[in-house]
Amino acid sequence: MHKAFTLIELLVVIAIIAILAAILFPVFAQAKNAAKGTQSLSNVKQIATASLMYSNDSDDAFAAQYVDQVTYGWQQSWIMITLPYVKSYGIFKDPNDNVQIVKDTGPKYSYVANGALAGNCINTSGTFWKFRGVIGFNGDPNYGAANWYENGTRSQTAISQVADTVLFATRSGTPINTDHDSAAGKMEGAFSPWEAVFQGPNSSDSNNGSNGVLPGQRSIWSAPDPTYLGVIDRFYAGNSPVAFADGHAKSQKPEQLVDFGGGTTDGNAGGCYDKRFLNKWDALR
Repeated sequence: MHKAFTLIELLVVIAIIAILAAILFPVFAQAKNAAKGTQSLSNVKQIATASLMYSNDSDDAFAAQYVDQVTYGWQQSWIMITLPYVKSYGIFKDPNDNVQIVKDTGPKYSYVANGALAGNCINTSGTFWKFRGVIGFNGDPNYGAANWYENGTRSQTAISQVADTVLFATRSGTPINTDHDSAAGKMEGAFSPWEAVFQGPNSSDSNNGSNGVLPGQRSIWSAPDPTYLGVIDRFYAGNSPVAFADGHAKSQKPEQLVDFGGGTTDGNAGGCYDKRFLNKWDALR
């Protein structure tokens, strides 16, 4: 007589397989996402290294965005300036980035340069907006829209806390309904300069003065809102790959880059540079 599984035995085996699958599939998914996180961290590290190489070739100055009224600036964005040092557009995209691009604006990118601006709220005479980041958004003097604040880019030696100042962060999308962004959440690609630099108060980074890029920036003029997460990506167990101005990179929570406590006490989420909220985004703190 041939022996065979009984129905009960077969159901038990199937149940065991289902249980094992339920246990292992999330583990496999986590391992796959961790590998993507390692790749993204490598990407932003390579971009930072390329930026330092450019700086070494350019009298210590980091690449600057430059918007030209005639050519619309894509040839001179920091992405295009850095490209010869990295040789591939693929390095500019996070493996988990699924945000679509606006047609004919170039390859998708996921990393934003720190070009943070903040107001001169102590002495409002002269230029109000001051450049506090690292990679500037230099405007053509003949193109007023890009020249409404203090221009310039930063040298590494001019940064007071070079190992603790953001150079690039992972941000695959901007707040919905900001400039150069559609209601569907699309972004312009690498051939457009408009969203490649995080500034803060401008209309590519905030929606009518609210809903900014950084966590807590429900409004840049009031105390941080702890319920607002911002749009720095959190793909990797709540962490985000970040590169710093000395060239090193690490994965950390976006909240660790700003000073929530100081911003709450000061009643300001980055609108004034004499306040503390911007923290690691402020190269001159």
